[in-house]
Amino acid sequence: MCASTAETPKRAHAVLTDLAHIAFGILTVLAAVYVHPVVSAIMFLTFIIYELNEEWHLEDESYEDIREYGIGLGIGTLIMVVVTIVT
Repeated sequence: MCASTAETPKRAHAVLTDLAHIAFGILTVLAAVYVHPVVSAIMFLTFIIYELNEEWHLEDESYEDIREYGIGLGIGTLIMVVVTIVT
């Protein structure tokens, strides 16, 4: 019983980090459209360099984080396509 309560914060943290990576991907697309494409490129490069550095030092399977970021990029792109079609 104690093991399940100990794992609950870990699962919640994992879900939050997954959602944060997806949200950052969406924000990267929105920055390209509403701010400037250079800002989006900087956000992309910063995320990739951070994850590669984390993989190099911690070996924490950052490919999953990059995959989640890519999902966010896809969602953000779909949002922008829908907004463009509707308006």
